[in-house]
Amino acid sequence: MRISTLVLLLAMVLSACTPAATSKRAEVIATDAMSIGEPVEVNVGDHSLQIHCFGSGSPVVVLEHGLGTDWTSWGHIYNQMPRDIRICAYNRSFKAHTSEEYVQDLHALLAGAQLAAPYVLVGYSFGGLDVLLYADRYPAEVAGIVLENSMHPDQFARLLAALPPESPSDSPDLNALRQELAAPTQYGIDLATSLDQARSVKSVGDIPLIVLTSASPNPEWGDIPADVQAKLDQEQQAMQKELTALSSDTKLLMAKTNKPVIHFYEPQLEIDSIAKLVKAIRGD
Repeated sequence: MRISTLVLLLAMVLSACTPAATSKRAEVIATDAMSIGEPVEVNVGDHSLQIHCFGSGSPVVVLEHGLGTDWTSWGHIYNQMPRDIRICAYNRSFKAHTSEEYVQDLHALLAGAQLAAPYVLVGYSFGGLDVLLYADRYPAEVAGIVLENSMHPDQFARLLAALPPESPSDSPDLNALRQELAAPTQYGIDLATSLDQARSVKSVGDIPLIVLTSASPNPEWGDIPADVQAKLDQEQQAMQKELTALSSDTKLLMAKTNKPVIHFYEPQLEIDSIAKLVKAIRGD
């Protein structure tokens, strides 16, 4: 079983074990209720979304999770974040299918929950596409960005091109990786359209941007030849570096862990990065 699958299964189990909480409508909930993570429900068009917030202060930090997980996957971050920082997490709607739709949902959710802009947006993997698109659509509402191993709009095509031609001697992991890159799992998302939408973002101006990336080698490549793994790692690192070019105020940080989910395996790096960015914005 591939390590990515194990991480996904763990996230799903954690989600299933989370006690259900009684939600309150945003228009009647008190501000202090949000500081302890009580869910706030907001109508956004023909459906509703819940957001959970912890801590206090501004700017508000908003977490965007990856594919196949939910808001609880950020537990190591929101549970350990200093309480003078307000940090919020939510689940994307199953009724939306593209990054553009998720961005419009999030915009309505934050306004309906009475969370004042500007925000610090944090995106992991697919969530990075949403964060970049939000900053492009609503630049005045974004004070800072943290991208954690964010998807690159061209990553599937570029990683697939980095693989050698098919051979009868290919390992099962190499065959599986080739298939995964050619037709990535989408979890009900229109991934191709979302990648195209993110590709249209050429710059977020001078919004402070931190790009967090994992060390090599990436264990998710599995049992593949060392030279192929090195080529994939090189391409992956190149794409993360390219993301830093989206802002004129940017920083690239390399995690010690080579696991893709930094907020799970090295949460302190992410916590420190977010906290430093928030304090810089505040002028602390």
